Amino acid sequence: MKTLAKRLASSMIAFTATLALAVAMSSPASAATTYTPGGGPNVNFVGSNVSFTFIQANQTWTCQTFNLAGSIASPGLSRAIGWNAANVGTLTSAGCSNVIMGPTTITPTGTWGMTVTGDALGSTWPVRITNVNATFSMNGCSFQIGGVANGTFDVATQRFTPVGPASGLKIVSTPAGFICPIIGVAKDQDIKIGGTWTNTPPAGSGPLTIAVP
Repeated sequence: MKTLAKRLASSMIAFTATLALAVAMSSPASAATTYTPGGGPNVNFVGSNVSFTFIQANQTWTCQTFNLAGSIASPGLSRAIGWNAANVGTLTSAGCSNVIMGPTTITPTGTWGMTVTGDALGSTWPVRITNVNATFSMNGCSFQIGGVANGTFDVATQRFTPVGPASGLKIVSTPAGFICPIIGVAKDQDIKIGGTWTNTPPAGSGPLTIAVP
């Protein structure tokens, strides 16, 4: 009886150890809670094929030039996921237009930011352009957009790509002007962002890097 009890006890210990190992191997890796941006210190995101589509109105504005410049916030300093990585408050836009409304001026408000929102997949991180505010002004219509622009940033190519269909932006003001209702734009409509932005660091700055502990 003692020998049988010992065998049963040994078997139970072995089974428990095997089960614990299997659970550990099948459990997903812990999500990162902090990250560290580096490089820079300045960034210059050059837009390519940039467009803004107001989904419910089915109206699209395209821009020949739409660049965002700024600096990395405290490069080399660790921070929580979701905290600001860079300030990109300098907007250079030109050649923005709508096929119906024609030339349009886009004027930014405040300082836009960029933050990491989760774990990387290879060299690509989920990121978000934050505190986005800008006014669209054209003949007979003007309105303000605001919110965030969700996307991904590939540290290998230094490219930010918006995700959709809705990118996180909306019309946040009641459009002013007699043509606004004619083209169908209205407050709270969702915006899809098209195109990409590639960080081309100015002289004396390096590529934007992202690291986790």
